[in-house]
Amino acid sequence: MLLSPMLAFLAELQEKSHSAYAEGGLLYTYIEAANQAHSCYPSSAGTSVALSSQLIQELGRFIHASQGNYQENLVDPAYQAAAKQFFELLKSDLKFDDISWSLEDGGHDMTALISMARHRDNRFFSLELMWSID
Repeated sequence: MLLSPMLAFLAELQEKSHSAYAEGGLLYTYIEAANQAHSCYPSSAGTSVALSSQLIQELGRFIHASQGNYQENLVDPAYQAAAKQFFELLKSDLKFDDISWSLEDGGHDMTALISMARHRDNRFFSLELMWSID
């Protein structure tokens, strides 16, 4: 379950994004599935709990663009720090063992899908983040 600090973090990102993109903004969908990690977690993803610097960098780019900066190529270090905080909150809340990530960049919109599995209770989690200028 996503706890208050993570929900507040997402709400703050949404508020800033909706201010930047009046006709669009950041949306998210969270799914938690009991006893389904074995069937829902992407088998091609492998097993990794380490948050690579590439993963942090990509999420930082996603957050940066979602906040009204989609045309900028250089990502402000503050957004890299926000990405790291995002994953720390997520890990603290869900205590997942495995994580996979995919990102689609449409230029004027982006979609990120984070899939996670927790072994001890076979729980699957999915968090889809999407922003658009309209």
